[in-house]
Amino acid sequence: MRFRRLFSLTLAFWAVLGAAALADTHADEAKMGRQVYSDLAGKDQIVRNSPYAAIVQNVGARIAAAAGHQWYRERFYIVRGNQMNAFSAPGGYVFVNEGLLRGIDNVDELANVLGHETAHLILGHVVARNKQAERRNMLTNIGHWFVNATSKGSQNTYNAATAASTYTFLGFTRQQEYDADRTGALLAARAGFNPWGSVWFSAEVLRVQGDSGYEQYVQQHPSTNDRIAHLKAYFKSNPQMFARWPSRMPSSSGLPMS
Repeated sequence: MRFRRLFSLTLAFWAVLGAAALADTHADEAKMGRQVYSDLAGKDQIVRNSPYAAIVQNVGARIAAAAGHQWYRERFYIVRGNQMNAFSAPGGYVFVNEGLLRGIDNVDELANVLGHETAHLILGHVVARNKQAERRNMLTNIGHWFVNATSKGSQNTYNAATAASTYTFLGFTRQQEYDADRTGALLAARAGFNPWGSVWFSAEVLRVQGDSGYEQYVQQHPSTNDRIAHLKAYFKSNPQMFARWPSRMPSSSGLPMS
């Protein structure tokens, strides 16, 4: 009896510690997201009066609802820039360049872009990337200490290692991109948008930007053709979810503007 009580108290203790650690993690993530937003706002990069604001907020709200309850409130912002680019920040922040919105053909494509960025958040990719960066910074500091205590030969070795390390931490991995493509298309479908918008948008990116894709700083960016092939295979493997959606893109003159 005493053992059971002690065991229960131990479990409760670790549960409290786990909850506290999770709360600290969420607080750190929220702080990082606010910092990204503040940096962009401070540089006048947030577009407050975009004609695309209403459609981004409307589609974003539906994607966020399809993703289900999260510890954060998802926010969608339009930022200056002619590139077809979008990115996520910890704590539920999603940023979309004006250039991407001008280049999109229809609402289904927008839903899949926002679904892709939301997928990075709910799959933990953004947080994992930041944790990798923290570990890299720690190793960099250790490396500087080591170099100061050794010879110039070690300096050259360290510089080469640092350059390689920096490259590997530039962004998401190839597998993370595939996972975000699939989950983003699923979120779009759940929200009532055609998941083939992901394929149509990828084809447009391929035409305009080649295989560089639309997300900057991706670690091992899969080719756009590979991403299209993976998405088509995913749709075929889940006919119950995707078979009802037409694969042919409707004629459109772009996103509706307010």
